Amino acid sequence: MIKITKKHLVLVNVNYFMPDYSSIVQDFFWQTEDYIPQLPRTHKFLNYWKDNIDAVINEVSVSYTNEINFRYTFFYEEL
Repeated sequence: MIKITKKHLVLVNVNYFMPDYSSIVQDFFWQTEDYIPQLPRTHKFLNYWKDNIDAVINEVSVSYTNEINFRYTFFYEEL
């Protein structure tokens, strides 16, 4: 049996701050297509941010829709 996977629209909201200005929290929105529920592309993006960008992630919100147009949102703090 072959399982066909379909990419879904995913919105990632990253709240971050720069180490020099820790009192100013900024938002970064990123929209992509990814496989649900594993989200491999989203994980790759967040790991890249953590390893290569000086900004410190404060909170991450991941939202996506499935075929029936239900919306799911997950919040992650303290990455």
